[in-house]
Amino acid sequence: LAQKSYSEGAVALCLYANRLIDEIETCADETEKTSLNELLDLITPIVKSWPSEFGPKANSFAIQVLGGAGYIREYPVEQCYRDNRLNPIHEGTHGIQALDLLGRKVWQANSKGLLKLATEIQNTIESAKPFPELEAYCLQLEKALTLLDKTTRDMGKQLAEKGPDVALANASQYLSLFGHVVVAWIWLWQACAAAKGLQQTDSAFYKGKLQACRFFYRWELPKIQHWSNLLVSADDTCRMMHNDYF
Repeated sequence: LAQKSYSEGAVALCLYANRLIDEIETCADETEKTSLNELLDLITPIVKSWPSEFGPKANSFAIQVLGGAGYIREYPVEQCYRDNRLNPIHEGTHGIQALDLLGRKVWQANSKGLLKLATEIQNTIESAKPFPELEAYCLQLEKALTLLDKTTRDMGKQLAEKGPDVALANASQYLSLFGHVVVAWIWLWQACAAAKGLQQTDSAFYKGKLQACRFFYRWELPKIQHWSNLLVSADDTCRMMHNDYF
């Protein structure tokens, strides 16, 4: 179930980014095209890093399920792990993408990309609210969006008052927080489509989507509070480590 929530969430995220590219290329309204470009710029570090981080975790679970057999070439999962472990490196490295997101992308164009993303997320929430089985997820995502906004404002203040060495020291945690909120949105979007589908047919495929969404909201999304705590407190545990301490 964790593998399903990671892999299908990652695929849907990448498909959404490609959809934005198509919309940008075909959009006749220059104002809307600019807005879509700002949104795509904002989420690009997440599209590159979130799948590359959680894809190998899904692969690792696949090996664990098979036990010792999963570690040898009798099954293809060991090669999948070796191949996919490269992704967090050749996508620009997770840490560099985190610095790009927190140090540049969220602030460019007066944060219009962030405002556009918040609007899109809220639109999905409104579309999902009529389904009773999704009501709790709507409320949880609204709280997550509020937490992301508060954390982002706090990080902006840190950048202005304490400088990049302090504010960007835990940037990877910001990328994880931001990425989980975006993927939670993508899962609610999928769950909304699945709930509509179940009104027409009793499909295991749609039920699986709802169950994966449920897993992500109960097991994964709550992690963002911990990451926010580290960021807002400007935790210096890692920054103050010295080489000779090792």
